[in-house]
Amino acid sequence: MMESIKKKLPGILICFIIAVPSWLLGKTFPIIGGPVIAILAGMLITMVWKNKGNAETGIKWTSKIILQTAVVLLGFGMNLGVILQTGKQSLPIIVCTISTSLIIAWILRKVIHVPSNTSILVGVGSSICGGSAIAATAPVIDADDNEVAQAISVIFFFNVLAAIFFPILG
Repeated sequence: MMESIKKKLPGILICFIIAVPSWLLGKTFPIIGGPVIAILAGMLITMVWKNKGNAETGIKWTSKIILQTAVVLLGFGMNLGVILQTGKQSLPIIVCTISTSLIIAWILRKVIHVPSNTSILVGVGSSICGGSAIAATAPVIDADDNEVAQAISVIFFFNVLAAIFFPILG
């Protein structure tokens, strides 16, 4: 047990060092948010830091266990009464949106030969909750780290485009 923690500690610390400033910057720039800043920082760091050495185990553990736990804990903060009331009113829209997104992801998988897991993750991330949905779905479909990274990159890229162009279109 102690050996396992020691093995993971360098990667956990790296993630913590990225998370804290991202969280603080997210509070300063709430439109962008801490998660987007952390993902962008992680992408930039990964571009230059190829051999993660003894930090890799902790980074993988953090990206799976901590992220999944955070998604579950987010659910505890939701008001069930509000969810039921809102869900009842918007259920047809929710079903149509999720179905459309998953069908488009499936069609694009066939047309441009996107790998199956990446297609599923992009479809789920597009239709439900972005990175949180991707993080929750990845272990269910046994997606590897590259597929998760690609799906999150696609989702956040299009979210940034939407944040820029939707106000202009409005």
